[in-house]
Amino acid sequence: MTELESSAVQQYSPDSTHTSDNSYPIYVIVGTGPVGVRCAQKLLEFCDEAQIVIYGAEIESPYNRVKLSQYLSRHVDRKELENPILGKSDHRLAEYIDRKIVAIDRAKNTVTDAAGNIQPYTKLILATGSNPTIPQIPGADLPSVYPFRSLRNTNDLISLRERDADICVIGAGALGLEAATALKTPKNTVTLQSRGKLLGGLLGEEGEEFLGNSLSALGVQLKVGNGLRSIEQKGEKSTVLFCNGEKLDVDAIVLCTGIQPEITLAQQSGLETELGIVVNEWMQTSDPDIYAIGECAEYDHKVYQLVRPGYEQAESCCSHIRRSHGGALLQHPYSGSYSDIQLKIAHIPCAIIGDVASDNLQQEGFQSYVYRNRFKGNYRRLLVQGGRILGAVYIGSWDEASNLRMAVAQEERISLRALQLFEDEGCLFGKQGGNSIKDFPDNYLVCQCNSVSKGDLCKAISDGKRTLSELQKTTAAGSVCGSCRPLMAELLDTPAPNLVMRHAKSILITSVLSLLIIALAVLIPPLQVSDTVQTGLLWEKLWYDNFWKQVTGYTILVLCLFTAALSARKRWKKLTIGHMDHWRYVHSLIGVVALATLAVHTGFRLGQNLNLALMLVFLGVTATGSLVGVFMARNHHWTDLRLREHRKWWSRVHYALLWALPVLLAYHILAVYYF
Repeated sequence: MTELESSAVQQYSPDSTHTSDNSYPIYVIVGTGPVGVRCAQKLLEFCDEAQIVIYGAEIESPYNRVKLSQYLSRHVDRKELENPILGKSDHRLAEYIDRKIVAIDRAKNTVTDAAGNIQPYTKLILATGSNPTIPQIPGADLPSVYPFRSLRNTNDLISLRERDADICVIGAGALGLEAATALKTPKNTVTLQSRGKLLGGLLGEEGEEFLGNSLSALGVQLKVGNGLRSIEQKGEKSTVLFCNGEKLDVDAIVLCTGIQPEITLAQQSGLETELGIVVNEWMQTSDPDIYAIGECAEYDHKVYQLVRPGYEQAESCCSHIRRSHGGALLQHPYSGSYSDIQLKIAHIPCAIIGDVASDNLQQEGFQSYVYRNRFKGNYRRLLVQGGRILGAVYIGSWDEASNLRMAVAQEERISLRALQLFEDEGCLFGKQGGNSIKDFPDNYLVCQCNSVSKGDLCKAISDGKRTLSELQKTTAAGSVCGSCRPLMAELLDTPAPNLVMRHAKSILITSVLSLLIIALAVLIPPLQVSDTVQTGLLWEKLWYDNFWKQVTGYTILVLCLFTAALSARKRWKKLTIGHMDHWRYVHSLIGVVALATLAVHTGFRLGQNLNLALMLVFLGVTATGSLVGVFMARNHHWTDLRLREHRKWWSRVHYALLWALPVLLAYHILAVYYF
């Protein structure tokens, strides 16, 4: 890095600045990914008298690549992917989409796009990102093999899921795990293959087993530790051949096998490259007029594959460019970044914080503390040395995650008593664990991706930003992975949206109410019937009067037909009216009304023979449906594997009983009118 450092010194000289024939500097950015967009925004903010030109090779306007997994799993829609350059209306900004840069002329300080257009630059910033790594095996280039890197790739995968294609996902990193669970449907099979361990073995053996059980409960089949030999096309199916001789027939193969920095431009122009484009602490390459940031840059022999380091690199890069043209240095030089991993597998949070390498346990003074609760689906592991938490792993929700992340980053000391409490109860900070974000200090980082502190958010709120969208637009918090949005909502005193299921509380109430009504029907003795027909009791008139019997009977029949509409909504792809959660809520309400009508129709007298069979099947259908409703409504609180299995099992019983119900109802109506 000595040559780079000397280049950085030369850069401070005003005489070395090249501005073509213009009296103002021109800063050109190659790449419209999240890091390139952030760089453009910072240059607009830092440099008042400069023209910013940004080129994107993709046909789409800038979008947030980090949220593609959430888009695939339907947690965000297409509009939420948009990542426009803040200050886009600024006359100093020129944005070119679908204009790939193909050459750099370092002698003339120009770049050339694919159409032959030449653009001069004073400073050039390469934010070219990375490309998916394609395994060097036979068949990797078949049409049934899909990478997962761009928006176009994601739309292809959505099409596969919509036709319930059987899929094999190759690679068990964060992207592979999220892709496998997002592609799973009730009608297809998804297999996750990896020659190594889940998440590169960072979870530890027990943590990996825990996560594997979670994936199995979600319906994802695992083939871990089994290498891939080749892929063959046989008609409409593709056959995946493994190193141990096993075969798997699928419709498609999705590659999540890592990424490699896009350094083609840098190599062609003679810049120093190794794994990535070699840069110094100000993100300068071997050419002092060219910078590299994000996944294409290699700093201190390391390439970062996360967005947060790219943002930090953009800050240092733009600050240095500002200084080279006479401005103040606003940021510190880049010195590396944390490589924490945070993801959601379906709706199960999973995180790796700090240093959790298994080699540490062999060192003197390192200790591992573990808390596990299989009923709630929680696994938590701490790596401690000298009373300080150096790393942590958790699977399942953890209210103390924010406190934990701060403790690891600041290397806070933790008492032996707190560690014992952690192993017994899973709580590390005692009563402080559930503190509101409002109780945190102003320097606490709420948005890890964009380095936005609680103080920054509070200042924006005091300046009149009172909604999540306004707060996000002003501070950029929540614009990358979105995991900090509940904390932002808490600062605004705004209820955070339920990312798992809408109407969860209402569905839970109606489901429990249905179960109570069914319990009363089975356990409480039937009401006594008068010995004489001369009765004035209202319920007996409803039971025996032919008119009311028909009214209540046909009401139940109509309600049964309405409940069948949910099944049609789930299985008929063209029926897209309303969100599925709204349909589930209406479905649960109809169940309660149907039970109340049944009470009027029968007095909950179970009857005999065919009537007894019909009554038991009807109560069984509503009971199993209500149990499924309870499990679904509580899923965002209970990540328990057993509850998931219960939900799956009771759903199958519910569907089986539903097949018998129409037959028994039809026979019952025929018997009443015929006899």
